[in-house]
Amino acid sequence: MFIAIRDLGFARGRFFLMGLVVALIAFLTTLLSGLSAGLIKNNISGLMQLPVTHIAFEYDDEPTYRGTMVDRAMWEGWARKSRGRAQEPLGHTVFNARGADDDPLELTLWGVRPGSFTEPKVTAGAQLGEPANGVIVSKILADKGVKIGDTITLDRVLTEFQVIGITEEANIGHIPIVYAMLPRWQEATYGPPGGMPPGEAFPDVVYDFASVIALQIDDSVDEATIKAIDDELGTSTLEKVDRAYRASTGYLEEVRSVGMIQYSLILIAAVVIGAFFSIWTIQRTQEIGLVKALGATNGYLLRDSLGQALLILVTGTLIGLGAGLWIGQFIMKTGRPFMYVPGTVATAIIALLVAGLIGGALAVRRITAVDPMIALGRDR
Repeated sequence: MFIAIRDLGFARGRFFLMGLVVALIAFLTTLLSGLSAGLIKNNISGLMQLPVTHIAFEYDDEPTYRGTMVDRAMWEGWARKSRGRAQEPLGHTVFNARGADDDPLELTLWGVRPGSFTEPKVTAGAQLGEPANGVIVSKILADKGVKIGDTITLDRVLTEFQVIGITEEANIGHIPIVYAMLPRWQEATYGPPGGMPPGEAFPDVVYDFASVIALQIDDSVDEATIKAIDDELGTSTLEKVDRAYRASTGYLEEVRSVGMIQYSLILIAAVVIGAFFSIWTIQRTQEIGLVKALGATNGYLLRDSLGQALLILVTGTLIGLGAGLWIGQFIMKTGRPFMYVPGTVATAIIALLVAGLIGGALAVRRITAVDPMIALGRDR
């Protein structure tokens, strides 16, 4: 890389600006990786923590958590046909509510059975059980001022819950989750507004419905078996990772939007690097012809130029990556939906390097077409 190093020293201003552009692109790519992971976590953190392999919805080509309802026959059918694998009915309803100081709250009420694998572990307070109207709230609500002992009143149905525990961050559709015992969720969701009149009990049919079925299915069970059970019971069973995530409101749109921006940045990097080295190669045409006339091969010159491009790419990318990680630490401290996943960041940075190197390779290939006679004075 003798020629490449000499060029870097001779035109250090140009290469500095090029490296700065690469660093800015790497910086934006790193921040977008953190934003993407943060948005995903903020949307489906409750699902991510749910220890299941599959989730069964009411039959639908495109099921959603807000538009599904399963009955007792479905979850008991899964219990019989799962041959010992765990299953639990799970309730899901979005409510507007009021906190202890009449503060407005938006929450997703999940109905779970106490002691089941769907009940979250608390970081403070007690698990579900006593009192019957006790609930566990997401850390997100706790950060907004909801405390153990507070009363949460659901609008419209006027059901009151007492906060008895706090769990880690748990959202779905960017709305914090509140965990209640399944019967209390069924009464709030399917009961009459304001609850039953004094002295009257809820009809038994209220307790025969839930939203989805949380499933723990062995790896040995194939898709054909799952589909056969779905066909018999009238359910649609989706794998938790990715497929069941997509049923969350806005998840797929957010992933696609952020991904499109990332792909655009990577494409821009390839175009910018390619354009720079195309112009740089044209400006050096006479010098390249002279070096060829002195015996340099196309292979040598291509390796030299690609090494130059790689050096700029790696240096600029590392600077941008470091700046992005540093700024990201401050963003995370603000509580905004931002999180770095090493694998996601590494994939984005590697894609950026590869795209830039491809752009540089396409640009410097014109070196092979430079005629050594140029160096001997022939008109260009």
